[in-house]
Amino acid sequence: MKDNDVDVNKLRAPTVDASGRRRWIYPERRTGRLISIRKKIAMTLMVIYLVTPFSTFQGRPLLRLDVLESKAYAFGFVFPFHDASYLVFILIGLALSLFLITALWGRLWCGYACPQTVFVEWLIRPIEEFFEGPASRRKVRDSGPWTLEKVGRKVAKHSVYLFAVAIISNAFLGFFMDYRILISWITSPPWEHPWAFAFMIFISSALFFDLVWFREQFCSFLCPYARFQAVMIDQHTPTISYDVKRGEPRTRKKNGGDCINCELCVRVCPTGIDIRNGLQMECIQCGRCADACDEIQTNLKRPKGLIRTASESALAGIKAPKIRLRPLAYMCGIIITLSVISYRLSQRADLKYTIVRQPSTTYGDMGENHWGNYFTLRVNNQTSKLAKITIHNEDGLSMICNICGDNVPQFAEKQGLLVIKIPKSYPKDFVSLRLPNGELRKLPLILPR
Repeated sequence: MKDNDVDVNKLRAPTVDASGRRRWIYPERRTGRLISIRKKIAMTLMVIYLVTPFSTFQGRPLLRLDVLESKAYAFGFVFPFHDASYLVFILIGLALSLFLITALWGRLWCGYACPQTVFVEWLIRPIEEFFEGPASRRKVRDSGPWTLEKVGRKVAKHSVYLFAVAIISNAFLGFFMDYRILISWITSPPWEHPWAFAFMIFISSALFFDLVWFREQFCSFLCPYARFQAVMIDQHTPTISYDVKRGEPRTRKKNGGDCINCELCVRVCPTGIDIRNGLQMECIQCGRCADACDEIQTNLKRPKGLIRTASESALAGIKAPKIRLRPLAYMCGIIITLSVISYRLSQRADLKYTIVRQPSTTYGDMGENHWGNYFTLRVNNQTSKLAKITIHNEDGLSMICNICGDNVPQFAEKQGLLVIKIPKSYPKDFVSLRLPNGELRKLPLILPR
């Protein structure tokens, strides 16, 4: 190949062959320090995922976006859906936190906490290995003819897959509705809740397709995070890297580099890349290649770390600056977002009064020389205590309110009718109402003039 030629094999995704067809990945399972850390984190995250939908805090769901009640619950706070602005700032804060972590430590999210990685690596692949054996045996069996043993293993494996995906799907729905309702749907015949059953089938089918078949293709082709990671990292961001100076030239001879070209780093990679070609979009920073290479270097009685977590500047011997502008910018964004959320929470009224004119109404003749204006009164109790509905008319006008004096349950809403009776000689075109929090609200009136 000439110097100006391009190696098309390096440009092509490792999960696609020269004809454009799917190339199935059979990553070998190895042990190591990073693998052990990832396993402990993954097990913890899976337990949290399965337990959280059934957990409560102060008598309320620990974390739930309840679509049936139109409320969001988060660690003791309750937000009606009309408070969607909180969710916007929370999502912005989480995104900036992910950017900050990526800028400081690389793609830890992908390798250690992403649900796709956690479930595929620590649930789907172990089931596959249990029924079909290690990677080399699976590869040989899949390339061979269909036998009774092969069919039996595949059927058993996919049966367990279906059971595991059903659990994951139901736990996922538990984040969006009361788990007691969900359990009643699960234990009831499908024809009693056909729409709920159809939605569950859809969620389970999508997860089965993604986790069982699509797998690493999601990381390579669909995940947007992989594509804009270059915006978040710089030359001082640590990533899983191959030490070219130490490893080259690749040879098994004593006078060469430490890399003996065993390609174990490629065989263990869950996305099929060769980390020796540099940082690639498909790399999820799982550290499998680093652990595998450390094993080889130990057997060769050479120092570990030929493949390790290191930044581009560290490999080049350049000292990183104490203050980096990119992480600093992300940190400032997080502080601003948290400040906005804190301020809005501090200004949040215990009772939120919404008063709007009833649709298609202007004024009505109520007799006794009075006009009437008709409003809808909606009161949201945003506290954990009962709250009484009270409104004081500052202008001394008569009011008819069918819910004033009633109690609103905690984190609940009550709606009723509010009628303002206005003398025909009333000079103003508004009425002043005093709310329990001291707010003076002026309602515009419609009167014949």
